[in-house]
Amino acid sequence: MTSFQYVLMIFLICGCIAKEYNIFCQYDLASYYYKGRSQFFEWHLDSRLCTHLVLGSGIGVDGKTGELRITDKILLLEKNKLNSVKAMKSDSIKKVMFTIGGWEEDSSSFSRMVASSKKRDNFYTSMLNFMFKWGFDGVQIDWRYPTLLGGQPEDRQNFVILLEELGLIFRHHQLILMVAVLGRTSQRYLQSYNIPEIVKHSDFIHLMMHDEQDPYRLRLAYNAPLRGYENSVAESIEHWKRNGKASEKLILGIPLFMRSYTMDRNQSTVGSPCKGPGRPTKQSHRPGFMTYNEWCVRESKWSRKFDQVAKVPYATLGDQWVSYESPASIWAKMHLLQEHKLGGAMAWTIDVDDFRGTCGESYGLLRVIFAALGDKNALTTEKPTTEATGMCPHDGFKRNGWDCRLYHECRDGERIYYECLEGQYFDENQVMCRPAADVRCDQNFVIWRPGMPVYNYKNMPLNLKIVE
Repeated sequence: MTSFQYVLMIFLICGCIAKEYNIFCQYDLASYYYKGRSQFFEWHLDSRLCTHLVLGSGIGVDGKTGELRITDKILLLEKNKLNSVKAMKSDSIKKVMFTIGGWEEDSSSFSRMVASSKKRDNFYTSMLNFMFKWGFDGVQIDWRYPTLLGGQPEDRQNFVILLEELGLIFRHHQLILMVAVLGRTSQRYLQSYNIPEIVKHSDFIHLMMHDEQDPYRLRLAYNAPLRGYENSVAESIEHWKRNGKASEKLILGIPLFMRSYTMDRNQSTVGSPCKGPGRPTKQSHRPGFMTYNEWCVRESKWSRKFDQVAKVPYATLGDQWVSYESPASIWAKMHLLQEHKLGGAMAWTIDVDDFRGTCGESYGLLRVIFAALGDKNALTTEKPTTEATGMCPHDGFKRNGWDCRLYHECRDGERIYYECLEGQYFDENQVMCRPAADVRCDQNFVIWRPGMPVYNYKNMPLNLKIVE
């Protein structure tokens, strides 16, 4: 079966399934600090592509009192990020939530809070006051991680007590309780979670398939391999489904950001030793991290490959190595999600996607999730009375102008992106991926550099290549 036939089969399956899925969109407020094209503002949000919006970063726990605390007052208060919550709700996004914790929060603060009934009460009271003041509909508890990184062995049971008490309070006020857990199946991480009890007392369980510590482990590792490797997505789903016995509560995390490493002596095979995280970029300034929107404009310079077992792409440039998601890898995860009848997906995070549409259709990765799980009528508009214009003037399939492995389908003015397997090119005449040696590939494109005249939506070349 060709990749085109496979994707078409997935699309047909998605189109006939009546089950309603949740699409949680995590918005990392700290993306305000990114530079250039990666800086994200509220008006960049396309609310049609999400059912729930989850704000992240800037809120933690005071380990001494147990109260909720704002850790980034400049961002959340002075920059008025919290004031915009109510405006983010729409016909599609009916619920806006916020995250407590995250990779910057000290695990010991949670540990001290859950160990004391008085501190837990302070936590509940301060949380409800915060939610009612700013208009939130729910919370995501992102504790990294119970019993680890400064935590205590008692965290495992104390966390259950927290969720049981909080669940009762939230049900009374009709609020949403989500718990973010690390979707790893190694014993070191599983000992942190009493899975049956966590699932019982929560509305949703967000299976995070990434780990912020990965780049420092001195081994090249995929961000979220589907199968064939330790801590794969398939293993995580099967374990939590088997032990939690509530697949409809499980939300599969899809990491949209790039995980970067610095190779050791150009060893590019996954699992090879490395020198540590990749170099910080000009836009995001974080070692081992890159936004998809800053990478996609340069991807033609990288050597890209696709692991057929893990169903994920990776790329190299010089001594830099990146693991990331592509339309093909996300489709594979969506198929597995539907096969196990999970409750939906979490796009982590929407601000790292190509939200401006610099490399094609805006939100190129999130749109793949939406195409599989979302309400197809949400993007429906009246049929135009004049000839279509812009990026998709005609329905049909079109090959990428400078990478013959890539192609897209235009349908009612919308683009859906695909990628042929390694060693194949897309044949426009036969509308399928074929061996590269059998397909003529003219790498023709129109170059645009900063300072040149700007295109608009009417004259934008379909084979435009941006060079900085």
